Amino acid sequence: MASETFNHSAIAITSRSRVWATLQQPGTWEGIGGVDNVHDPVVGADGSLQSFSFESLAGGKTYQGHATLGPREEGQLITWNIETSDIAGTVTVTLEDEGVDTRVGVTLEVESRGMLAAAFFPIISSTIGNGFPATVEDFAAGLG
Repeated sequence: MASETFNHSAIAITSRSRVWATLQQPGTWEGIGGVDNVHDPVVGADGSLQSFSFESLAGGKTYQGHATLGPREEGQLITWNIETSDIAGTVTVTLEDEGVDTRVGVTLEVESRGMLAAAFFPIISSTIGNGFPATVEDFAAGLG
């Protein structure tokens, strides 16, 4: 299967604890490229986001997807395992203090599923890659 990894970091003009709290809000994840219309969130008793469903629009088609919690370190790292019918992968967000602000690192790993998805993967990958830095900058700006 075809796969690609994208990385970018940006500054959120707020504290790491505030960013972490915002990452527990389901709608926050609509700011990450490829994740639209977050719905059906599952929130733990401690208020932490555990999973959610989403839609993803690519090539004029809407895909239904699901995100489940992967590795997580309170206040430092959160990983989502994402799946749609044609794409699987992970979104990992790391947080580091940058003075009074927070450096937000985002890594997106995507992999095609099936022959048809593999055929279109170069187009999908190019679209993601071209917009990824701006998407991460906007995502970080929305975390304050």
